[in-house]
Amino acid sequence: MKQHIQDKDWFYTFLRHFVDWSVRSSFSKYQVEGIENLPEEGSIVIWASNHTNALMDPMVMLPANKIRKVFVARADIFKKNWAKRALYFLRVMPIYRIRDGIDAVKHNNECIDQATGVILDGVPFIIFPEATHRAKHSLLKLSKGIFHIAENAIEKSNGRPVYIQPIGIEYSDYFRFRNKVLVRFGQPININRFLEEHSDEPAPVAMLQMRSILSDALAKEIVYIPDDEDYDAIWEYAKLKADNPEYYKKALADIEAKEGRKLKGLLRIQAVDKYAVAEALQMREKDPEKAKELFAKVDSLRVWRIQHGISVYSIARDRGVFKLLLKTLVAILGAPYYFFCGLVGCLKWIPIVYILRGVKDDAFYNTARYGARLALAIPMAIIWALVYFLIFKWYIATALLLLSLPSLKYLYDYGRFFRVYISDVRWKFKKKHAPKL
Repeated sequence: MKQHIQDKDWFYTFLRHFVDWSVRSSFSKYQVEGIENLPEEGSIVIWASNHTNALMDPMVMLPANKIRKVFVARADIFKKNWAKRALYFLRVMPIYRIRDGIDAVKHNNECIDQATGVILDGVPFIIFPEATHRAKHSLLKLSKGIFHIAENAIEKSNGRPVYIQPIGIEYSDYFRFRNKVLVRFGQPININRFLEEHSDEPAPVAMLQMRSILSDALAKEIVYIPDDEDYDAIWEYAKLKADNPEYYKKALADIEAKEGRKLKGLLRIQAVDKYAVAEALQMREKDPEKAKELFAKVDSLRVWRIQHGISVYSIARDRGVFKLLLKTLVAILGAPYYFFCGLVGCLKWIPIVYILRGVKDDAFYNTARYGARLALAIPMAIIWALVYFLIFKWYIATALLLLSLPSLKYLYDYGRFFRVYISDVRWKFKKKHAPKL
């Protein structure tokens, strides 16, 4: 048995290949940017990320690169012995919060020492300094724990630099499985250098400044919207603008011209979203009354479309009749395979539906879906292989097995396509009744 949580483990290493594949394939698009910003392998570094999607947040960072990593999670999930052993194997260690009680928080000195040992061994320690997850394009006040770990590491590092690596995680949808995710690594913060530059300041002042610097660094890597009374209206406004093809093309050209480089994939979408948010915030700053009136109209439209089951994307893109007819044809042609996948995938999605009945926090939906899929993927493939080869000739059984392998992915992808298609149809028939902007 390994002595420390960060030690190499052959069985864990063997499973990593399957887990990494499973994470990537749980998204219709998985993109990592900024890997070149990471300090060289073996450096003393703490990875710090925004926290929006429960346990999927650490999972999406796992396959970002091949190096070992250690995670932290709230202490209450470690109460059962089997959970404690399983999480230890998965390289997850506990951290205690004020809400866990004063006595529990006393254990954090042990946690800080353990986390320090991890990063001194050159293994990244991943922490979510907001201390709780929240499905928003915003940030909560950062906790002090990450800075205590950094300071403790500096005392024991024999002069080696200690870094905090800001990471932004951006999901296209917080609650839908097979959505898109962008993981962005920002510029690392050299804590030694920071403390040297602020050596004449009291420790509490330096701590506040470190918080501010990290918070700003995290906000830079995501679509950041201030969490105030206009949050929903600003995000709705941004999506209405950014998903309009004409606006998107014009904004992207402006962004790429200013940056002097071509963006790719999800970076494009994020950049245009940020562009639209910045436009809304600038409007609010320059003309508060005009912005207030517009945001009220946008919010009215948001409430109306939700009541009528219409996606913001349907409004922004406003499909023409020809495109709707084409999507109708695609929906019809894809339906037979969808029903086949529903039959084949029932051994996976029925347990998922059962598990989700007990999940009270919507942010854990994708975690539960991912966990069930990870656990059931291989057993279900074996079961269906046995069924096919016992009933059919080998070439038919082989064809059916190949068609069955992507069944769960197709179920979710077709389901998403069909939801958007229905939303487009509803918008086409109901848009004349929608509140005007």
